[in-house]
Amino acid sequence: MSESQLPPSFKNCATSAFWGGARTANALRNYVIFESNQKGECLGGGFNRAMMDPRSSCGQWEKWPVLT
Repeated sequence: MSESQLPPSFKNCATSAFWGGARTANALRNYVIFESNQKGECLGGGFNRAMMDPRSSCGQWEKWPVLT
């Protein structure tokens, strides 16, 4: 498995409040850490109920509240 990380300035599923995939924030909460080969369910965003790649983008993106 390949671990990836992205800053909250990247408006994609991994940093979105609507993505239900497994992820964590780093200690400073300025990066999201996730497995790049996983998918997670969209929970109310632009692709509601679809299984989405963490790097997919969305027009209804809202920052995951855990991130600063």
